[in-house]
Amino acid sequence: MSKILIDISAKEIWKKEEISLVRKVLLFCYESLSLKDTFELSVRLTDDKEIMILNKTYRNKNSPTNVLSFCSQKNKYDKLGFQTLGDLVISRDTAIKELSGTKKTFEQHISHLTVHGFLHLLGYIHEDENRAKKMEDLETKILKKMNIPDPYLGIN
Repeated sequence: MSKILIDISAKEIWKKEEISLVRKVLLFCYESLSLKDTFELSVRLTDDKEIMILNKTYRNKNSPTNVLSFCSQKNKYDKLGFQTLGDLVISRDTAIKELSGTKKTFEQHISHLTVHGFLHLLGYIHEDENRAKKMEDLETKILKKMNIPDPYLGIN
């Protein structure tokens, strides 16, 4: 039987229902993609201050960002036999700022960021137009199954 183990830590600015939402979205992604491997991932739900430090340290960008994905080495397994996917970090502050001027809800946007970050952990990237289209299409497909509108509509 396939499984996913999700370890979430969160700063106090994150509400219980928001933490629960992230877990539910990750479980939904795993099931929706019909993944066969057993995976483990860590999630850090944080603020702009903490994610900015990580963004500067690991990407040499001195600014906050909405989501960071740190992929683990392929075929790295923990003591329980789970393949370690990596770490996902989401900033609540940036997510809220990005909602300004949109009709998206916080829950829709956090769901999108979670799906986006999870796909990065699985190896999806958006470094060129073809790969970006493939990743965006998969994100949109997963979000649609959760009754969340296409986050890329109207973006060119």
